[in-house]
Amino acid sequence: MPITEELKNVKKLESVGFSHAQAETLTDIIEQAQVSGQEGLKEFIRNELDKQISKLETSLTASQKDLLVKIFGIIVGTVGIAVTILKLF
Repeated sequence: MPITEELKNVKKLESVGFSHAQAETLTDIIEQAQVSGQEGLKEFIRNELDKQISKLETSLTASQKDLLVKIFGIIVGTVGIAVTILKLF
């Protein structure tokens, strides 16, 4: 929390009857909670991104294997046709 916002919050709390010490303490607690919440959110997002990336990598690997099998099948089929054509001549 920026210092100007912290001072504004202290003054607001003092205006409704909190002592200066109480207002500073409460403002510090709120600031720490905000920082902790942001760190928790960052960690959650990081974990979710890691999970999604892992799923994408797995999907890409499976797709690459399928594509290689299909390419190999096309090559084998083409060679088979070429051999058959050569036998005819």
